[in-house]
Amino acid sequence: MWILFLVGFIFLASLAYASNAGAPWVPTWKKDFERINKLANLQPGETFIELGCGNGRVCRAVAKAVGKASPPMPSPLLRGGITRVTSPLTKGEHEGDVFVIGVELSLLQYLIAQLQVKLSGLKNIQMKLGNAFHQDLSKVDVVYMFFMPETYKKIRGKLDKELKPGARVITYVWPIEGWVPVTIDELEGQPKIYVYQR
Repeated sequence: MWILFLVGFIFLASLAYASNAGAPWVPTWKKDFERINKLANLQPGETFIELGCGNGRVCRAVAKAVGKASPPMPSPLLRGGITRVTSPLTKGEHEGDVFVIGVELSLLQYLIAQLQVKLSGLKNIQMKLGNAFHQDLSKVDVVYMFFMPETYKKIRGKLDKELKPGARVITYVWPIEGWVPVTIDELEGQPKIYVYQR
């Protein structure tokens, strides 16, 4: 009995810590997945990362929409880095590869995301248990976030420092203070989606 209590306590503590660190878990509306995917405008060979992915709903939707890709391997040189695994596919089979990564701090949400990815059968997606502030973003092409405005203020310096030229940042509901969006997607009765380009 005490083991169940301990496991429950660990999950709740993890969820509370994640909520305090970035944002409480409030999922992106399912009806906005297509908008996000269109705004991301992912091209062959690009990498999409969602910081604070919760149960991975957005990641799975994007991975499903863009198709298959080779899985990344953690780089031994860069903590949390991403390198692409080359496979024996022909150039034509490999051209449309886009890879999707979800990063989640809550252990419970991460485990749910992992299970749902396994059940989905998607191969172009990876879930990582970790803190968004400790992820290497230098090789990422598109960053998606749905945090509280205060968290955007905190992570803005990391984005400025690490994102490569041309990388896109997409935020849901709230803008990043001090940045000028290249696009504001507005639909009546739905949250705004902001797109930035470095």
